[in-house]
Amino acid sequence: MSQKLSEKKDKPEELIQAKQLIDECKLDEAEQLIKNFEEKGGHILHDIVLCHLLKCELLYWQGFYEDVIKLAEKTYKESLGLGKNILSVDILLIMVNALVWLGPWDKHDIIKQGEEILKALPGKSSAVYKQRQAYIAFLKGWFYAQAHDVDQALEQFEISLSLREELGAKTEIALSVMGIAIVFMVKGNFNRAIKFSKQSKTIAEESGNKWCIGYSFMCMGLIHRTNGDFDRSIILFKRSLTIFKDLNNKFMMAWLYNNIGTVYGIKGELDRCIRYYEQALEIYKEFNNERRMAGVYNNLSENYRMKGEFDRALDYIELSLALFRKSGNLRNIAGIYDYLIQILIDKGDLDRAQQSLNDFEQMKNELNDKEFNLMYLFNKALLLKTSTRAHNRSKAEKILKQILEEEDLNYELLIKTLVNLCELLLIELRMTNDLEVLEEINPLIARLLDIAEKTHSYSILCETYLLQAKLALISLNLEEARRFLIQGQKIAEKYGIHLLAQKISNEHDELLKQLTIWENLKKSEAPLSERMDLARLNEQIGKMIRKREIDVPKLLDEEPVLLLIVSEGGTPIFSQSFIEDQAFQDHLFGGFFSAINSFINEKFSEGLDRAIFGEHTLLMNSESPFLICYVYKGQSYSAQHRIKSFINEIQRNEDVWDTFQKFHKLNKEIQLKDIPSLEYLIKDIFIDKTFQLKGLVYS
Repeated sequence: MSQKLSEKKDKPEELIQAKQLIDECKLDEAEQLIKNFEEKGGHILHDIVLCHLLKCELLYWQGFYEDVIKLAEKTYKESLGLGKNILSVDILLIMVNALVWLGPWDKHDIIKQGEEILKALPGKSSAVYKQRQAYIAFLKGWFYAQAHDVDQALEQFEISLSLREELGAKTEIALSVMGIAIVFMVKGNFNRAIKFSKQSKTIAEESGNKWCIGYSFMCMGLIHRTNGDFDRSIILFKRSLTIFKDLNNKFMMAWLYNNIGTVYGIKGELDRCIRYYEQALEIYKEFNNERRMAGVYNNLSENYRMKGEFDRALDYIELSLALFRKSGNLRNIAGIYDYLIQILIDKGDLDRAQQSLNDFEQMKNELNDKEFNLMYLFNKALLLKTSTRAHNRSKAEKILKQILEEEDLNYELLIKTLVNLCELLLIELRMTNDLEVLEEINPLIARLLDIAEKTHSYSILCETYLLQAKLALISLNLEEARRFLIQGQKIAEKYGIHLLAQKISNEHDELLKQLTIWENLKKSEAPLSERMDLARLNEQIGKMIRKREIDVPKLLDEEPVLLLIVSEGGTPIFSQSFIEDQAFQDHLFGGFFSAINSFINEKFSEGLDRAIFGEHTLLMNSESPFLICYVYKGQSYSAQHRIKSFINEIQRNEDVWDTFQKFHKLNKEIQLKDIPSLEYLIKDIFIDKTFQLKGLVYS
């Protein structure tokens, strides 16, 4: 957008300075200059049009996109009095650029109109002409991106980039490169998306344009969110938010509040999520942006549904529906009915849910669209599934299987269909005690894992591993169940879904405490219904279907008992007891050392990370050539983070790590006097617990 707006030689000095200030994002100063120019009056038409165009550009950078469009429409009519003029092109293009931000649009004709005017102008080899060509290609890129034609979008962004690189316009180059990054994100090529987004940020920083720098961080946050790197996404969004707060760009602030809220929602931190949504809502209310308000009301409704607060969820979805009805967009209204029906089912208001389904049927018939037809069938199946009659549940199963046969199924609908079908089959399993039903469930689980991984739906992936663990339990495959729990927790940790990681860790702890019960059930060949109750299988599938809030006990610090580092062959290298009674300490050490050797030989090699011995838990980590063992009382989740922090710190300190390696080679045991700093580290991490542990969410 940093371009000469006219080839007229004698532009007013105030407007030249205003343009320069806009390019430097000194928007308040630019606004004052434009105001002073307007107050002087007595200007020729060309200068009036140029002034209004600069006001459009100023409003664009401030985020007032609807105001841009209103003023641009008026200014375009004014520009026609100048005959064929480059200003008319610029006005049309900034109008389209504002429309990009306002959502789905079908204004390709405006781009075409600007392109036709440009073609009729002389000087096709000039920089002024090429700037507009690049701008047109850039906007076409967004047009095709929003139309889901990613190949055409990529081609247009590359054309715009080539022209802008020829002209050396850094801000515009950064925007074109980011357009390419977003296309690769949509294509699922995240390595290239991240590469181009970093390149865009570097160029934006070189340009010095604060808006462009903030935009780069925002897009990088979006790419990392889509790739499942939620913690990184939040960091990037917050950096962008800081910049747009400084620019007082409230539209961008609201967009970022909404997206930060969405990431916290994915992570299961619903109260934080709701706070960010409410901040976005306040800004949209301030500007009376009803379409955006409706979207946030919908988001709030979904979060209150996840919290089990169905009355509040219903209130918000009705507010969203009322605003979409005002717009008259039937697709939006039908989309909200999809949420409304599911809230009413959760709330137990089945009569109103049925009436809403009947309304939805009329809308989907009018829309005559495959997507809405499938949404209707899915909601019909959900209502049938609530019936106590086997006949109706059978109808629901048939509909869900029919949906699964569709090609190019929306992945969110696919996941919901698979999970609901699993629940129906589990109901059948409980009623029949027929293990063959599990053979029908397993392919659904495999498909669920595959689609969750491909779409970076890591919460669903982890929840599915937890479901698999419970299915392994009812089949009495105890060690397989534990391996599924370990796998699910690792993925949750990797992608920053900390509450879910804690929940899975707690499930693992609970299973260890119940191992004797499960072994007895195995011996007694207990009925499936009894095993399902102990595994709380219905609770897990229910939470997956209704996306319930992740409910975990208050996170408490564990009580340390013993830290032991041994060689991979089992030779002690270092030990630190946290028990003061020497006799008890010696007794514990002998017992645990025997248990550790047994654990290494029997369990750790099979991929298991912990074992229980009476009231104590033993946690094992491998860091070649050592095995680090931690014995404690209490929750494993905090213990895992504590031992990981200890390992990271001793590896980070080269002197400490070299000493460990040296003593290992000498087959000698380390004393605290050999590494004085080790005593302070152990005190900080295990005793005083002053060391900051990453990934813990305390209530």
